[in-house]
Amino acid sequence: LFVFDTINTDWQKGLLSANLISRVFEMFNKSELTVFDPNTDDTNLTKYTKEQVCNNLGVNSVPLNYNEIKGLFFKEEWFLDTVKSFVFEKSIISWSPVRYFNRNNEKIKKLVFKISGNDASEILAKNIIYEFNLEDTVNQGFVKNIDVAKLTKLLIDKAVSGNTKVYNPMNVDEELSVEQIKKRLGERIDTVITEEPETSEMIQRIIKSNINLEEIKSIVFIEDWYYNPKTYAIKKVVKGIAPVRHYYKFDEQVKSISFVMFLTNEKTKIF
Repeated sequence: LFVFDTINTDWQKGLLSANLISRVFEMFNKSELTVFDPNTDDTNLTKYTKEQVCNNLGVNSVPLNYNEIKGLFFKEEWFLDTVKSFVFEKSIISWSPVRYFNRNNEKIKKLVFKISGNDASEILAKNIIYEFNLEDTVNQGFVKNIDVAKLTKLLIDKAVSGNTKVYNPMNVDEELSVEQIKKRLGERIDTVITEEPETSEMIQRIIKSNINLEEIKSIVFIEDWYYNPKTYAIKKVVKGIAPVRHYYKFDEQVKSISFVMFLTNEKTKIF
């Protein structure tokens, strides 16, 4: 589960979210689109009427200020296979527009309604790029039944295995070696000279820093999105995945995309 921010367009230039939202509400207002109660379980969907949507949102009519729709809430299943090739698939169970508004000086986020299914074949947007924060979503309870440590280990192990192509996120035409990948993940060997306090002798020590999987706190996804023009179900096709390392450098917290792996023959520029 996660909220896709439609306001942050730094990477999401391919998605005209305003067009998507306006079209969905236009069809709903014309009774041409079936939507469901966002608070019900996906295994027991309950259809939602205009009156119920209004009651849920506390408004008099469905035509809202579309500028208040600042997020898309997705419920997804993830499938990962790193044994033979590298496969990362997502199956969308449902998605919901998210309304951000103020009431009595209180900031409120509310799901408007739910659209179910992932039977979609028409392209909605290509090369959607966004950062999925593993740490924050765990704290907020969004991620369920997922072992974040296992996920990051599978990704890193695949990257340093030497049997898959891994690229520089700043230049996707540059393939990285295993040693370059390890270095970008923080593995290094330092030579440190220290003075023995008892003998005043200068001692040279070799200190090795290993890859710390706990530094991988987010993932960048590159995806194509498809939609069904009748039901507005959405389907995602993952084309690339890039772990993001969060670490300290000279007492300053920084983050960097260590590498990118592509799941198709198409290499997409992240920056």
